Amino acid sequence: MFPRATIVVIVFLLAITWFFFPAGREHFPSLLFAMRLALPAAILAFGGIGLLPRVMTLGFCLCTIGDAMGVVGSFEGQMGGFALAQICFIVQFTRDIRQSARGITKRKQQPAVLAAATLFCLPPLILAALKVIPAVRELPIRIGCAIYALLLVLASWTSIVRAFTIRNYMAMAGCLCFLTSDFILAWNKFTEHVPHASLCIMSTYYAALLLLFCGTFRSDAFRSRGRA
Repeated sequence: MFPRATIVVIVFLLAITWFFFPAGREHFPSLLFAMRLALPAAILAFGGIGLLPRVMTLGFCLCTIGDAMGVVGSFEGQMGGFALAQICFIVQFTRDIRQSARGITKRKQQPAVLAAATLFCLPPLILAALKVIPAVRELPIRIGCAIYALLLVLASWTSIVRAFTIRNYMAMAGCLCFLTSDFILAWNKFTEHVPHASLCIMSTYYAALLLLFCGTFRSDAFRSRGRA
């Protein structure tokens, strides 16, 4: 299974290269641009079938839908797709925490891990609540952004707890990249212009996808070896 995962990662990296390669880039929404933007997530979704837990595969499928909706100009559809993807990530991380045979190495460390995860996740949530969400003019979108911010931070929180539970930090890094990408996107869209926003958003987003794929694949393989 490992060689197949390597092939998926290589194809994913080639798709990213194609997206960032300037030749043929469109300056308006188009089928080609939508395919180029959504292709990396689709590769992980379909290439990860059988390699990843099903809920993670579903999460990557929803990311693909979110990408496509964003390109055609549906911000609500984009946010909805990624919100559902975050729910998938939360479900998987929670399962990993509960099913881990190892747990946290020392039981007395658990409150410290939970407190550290909470303290780390509070600042971006507070900043979003004070600066980004109030800047959204349409009430339905404002409510959607608030819900999405909660889901995004909860995914990061569970990824941090999971990382210190099973000693696998790649998915945590992926969630934090996802948080960074969406925070830049929201800040640039609703608050003020961010220089080179598109490059920052897409590079951290694709890094998030890759780290989430590798992190959940590795943890799934670890659990299989532990049961053998």
